[in-house]
Amino acid sequence: MERRPVWGGEDMTTKRVWLDTDPAIGVKYRDLDDGLAILLLLSSPAVKLEGISVNFGNVNVHRGFEVAKDVLEVAGADVPFYKGAASRRELWRPNPAVEALMKTVADNPGEISLLAVAPLTNVATAMMLDESFSKNLRELVVMGGTLGFRPFSYFGEFNFHMDAQAASMVTSAPIHKTLITMDVCTQAVFLEEHLEKIRQHDSKVAKYLAKNIPSWLNLNRVVFRKEGFFPWDPVAAAYLIDDSIFDKNPVTFSVKKDGMRRGKILGLEKVNDFEEKNGKLPVNMPQRLDRMRFMSLLLESLLAL
Repeated sequence: MERRPVWGGEDMTTKRVWLDTDPAIGVKYRDLDDGLAILLLLSSPAVKLEGISVNFGNVNVHRGFEVAKDVLEVAGADVPFYKGAASRRELWRPNPAVEALMKTVADNPGEISLLAVAPLTNVATAMMLDESFSKNLRELVVMGGTLGFRPFSYFGEFNFHMDAQAASMVTSAPIHKTLITMDVCTQAVFLEEHLEKIRQHDSKVAKYLAKNIPSWLNLNRVVFRKEGFFPWDPVAAAYLIDDSIFDKNPVTFSVKKDGMRRGKILGLEKVNDFEEKNGKLPVNMPQRLDRMRFMSLLLESLLAL
């Protein structure tokens, strides 16, 4: 099947999306942005969420699996979800999540957009076990990496650092890829005023968010001295819903695979276009986000459920 273009242009067809994630909303002192990303995808008419694979990361894979179940139940969504890798030591090992992901992509060549917002163990394992996996994807969007957000710019961003071998493999795979870095995600901040808009609604989802957002918002404001929190994974999800919110920026780079600073982006070089060069496809690494449009999209979507 001929792959449809994904760079620029207007493709108004509904995107069929698979999400690889490590959700932790509702778990004390853990990121809640994966849960927001799930809800954002479920609410958008621009995408159809085909399935969810859970990976270790923000919490262990067993807790993340239960969190995914809770989020889907709150949203009233009938989406299959599967338990995946428990650690980076499981790279190469098949698991129910990887098997379901590989089957979905193989059965629908050129149709599935993969959004990966966790350590990339599940995704890399699928690439290892099925040599046709990458070419059968429509596109790959990853939340990971940073160039200037400290201290992660020194040690490596969390998702990349947790399995740098997988990050290196996935980001160099021969597939159209967009990397949503911490740098572009920090251009949007979820504030108290956004929480207040959610509190004004009485839907099941709104009540669930009003219960779980305050502790994470307060932790970021008090401990991390921020006005609010950065919605990392919803920013990546938004790219699949409306990529006009972002600029386009073709680059090449590598990922440090070992050591204390594993996961660090190395050798970044801007190139002129997205054409294949020396057997490699450049990666789209947006630098700018339309913050106002993104926050409007996020809030309207969350309140539509």
